[in-house]
Amino acid sequence: MKRLNSLIASVLVCSAAVAQKPARSAGIADTSGYKLAAVKVTGTSRYSDKEIIAACGLQIGQNAADGDFKEAVRRLGDSGLFGDVSYSYTASGNTVKLDLQLTDNGKAKLVPVHFENIVWFTDDALRIALQARVPLFKDLLPTSGNLADHVSEALQAMLTEKRLPGRVDYARESESDKTENSRSSDNASPNNGNNNSDKLVAGHQTFSDEPSLEGVTGIDFRVDEVSIRIRNLEFPGASPEQAALLATAARGVAGAEYSRTRLAATAKFDLLPVYLQRGYLNAKFEASGARVLPQPSSADADAQTSTDIEVDAILPVTPGNVYAVSGVDWKGASAISTKEVAALVNLPVGQPADAVRLAHDLERVTHLYRSRGFMLVHIRPDAQLDDEKNTVHYDLNVIEGDLYKMGELEITGLDTQARAKMVAAWTLREGQPYNADYPRQFIRDTDQLLPRGVQWGIEVHETPDPRDKTVDVEIHFKQR
Repeated sequence: MKRLNSLIASVLVCSAAVAQKPARSAGIADTSGYKLAAVKVTGTSRYSDKEIIAACGLQIGQNAADGDFKEAVRRLGDSGLFGDVSYSYTASGNTVKLDLQLTDNGKAKLVPVHFENIVWFTDDALRIALQARVPLFKDLLPTSGNLADHVSEALQAMLTEKRLPGRVDYARESESDKTENSRSSDNASPNNGNNNSDKLVAGHQTFSDEPSLEGVTGIDFRVDEVSIRIRNLEFPGASPEQAALLATAARGVAGAEYSRTRLAATAKFDLLPVYLQRGYLNAKFEASGARVLPQPSSADADAQTSTDIEVDAILPVTPGNVYAVSGVDWKGASAISTKEVAALVNLPVGQPADAVRLAHDLERVTHLYRSRGFMLVHIRPDAQLDDEKNTVHYDLNVIEGDLYKMGELEITGLDTQARAKMVAAWTLREGQPYNADYPRQFIRDTDQLLPRGVQWGIEVHETPDPRDKTVDVEIHFKQR
């Protein structure tokens, strides 16, 4: 046994030395007559031995040869979850023991899973079913590799088994459109070993050079070739009064195609303001769900295969508490007096904080600054919530930036005479503080100087120069 331990140590060192290339053939006898007695997995913190064994296609007690182990390594590497996959095995008597050494890919290469319109199952039901069918499936998937394909196939099988319509497909959600790179890898081969009654061979496969897709933010699974329409919307968690307001705000959704992405946008831009303008500053909408309505011909055994589906969309909401304004402080305002900017903001102390109105009022303050040449002004509201008193204190932080002045004026699209009249009418001179309101005012005031009988399209381009702190203006006239 001492000699065997020395042999094992020697071969594993040899295996580590070829970490960037497949190992060479050991030249030992075929192990097809050996039964797999055990599989030991090391190096992964995400998966259990049971999950890895199921994913790589091995079963304890099966006849196992080196080719089975190479195939197991290939399956794990192709998933996109692992950078390095090494294996070694020892044969003794008529049994063989396999060691798999894995290196998890970093979290940067994993993204969340979204189920866009698979309305027949809840998210929890989908995850439980997928974990049973795809052993390596968790809430995150790799940005490359074929694990997403296996998830798609499992979802399709779930639909088929329940005789549900549609074809499952998926897309990688990305910050920018990029072409998927094809992947390729070599299979591992056994390493050199001695011909002994106890035999060990080892191989190594590196997947760390696997191309990943930069900018991918998620993987979105959806059902195509089926029409899923929204009949009504429900808002669990909302009071009857709130539900009525929400239904009014979402009136354009009824009859539309069911889409979680669209409903999330509706919740953010149309429904959340219903709460924010009434002081519910911590209101939150959860991901939407759906309840499939019975088909008109439900007595027909084939009714559920109809490609026309109607659902009630469910948008759970947690309103939270109403916060009243306890005070407002302006910070950083110097070019314009605090009194002048405060007059544009309506936050009455003691009243529910209207966050929608505040955002609108801060746009007015920004507009005032830009009219006085502060083109890069930024106002950041800092809401300090007191959950015990249900109050909010606002610090309104003004970052004024530099003062910009008028640069060059260019007017294009007019004949020489009309252009000369327009240039002469422009009274904002080079070197004066720039007024972002002036171009629009100029166009209104000089309409009578343009040639008659022509409908003009007018485009205004402002180009701030951060080096000279000037703004060049181009006004382009185009006949319609």
